[in-house]
Amino acid sequence: MPPILVYEDPDGILETTDGVTHATRIAKLSPGLTVPIVVIGQYRRSRFSSPCVKDRL
Repeated sequence: MPPILVYEDPDGILETTDGVTHATRIAKLSPGLTVPIVVIGQYRRSRFSSPCVKDRL
């Protein structure tokens, strides 16, 4: 399984950039399961107001 690529904001929130479908599928079919991720960068400002996967399900 390839890792999900994410960005991290200053508050520690992770935002998925590549692997959104994979992350959504895992969240629906196996809640609580951990998956490998790779942090590829950091945002300068907080992304607190961005929607979460759980908000979209």
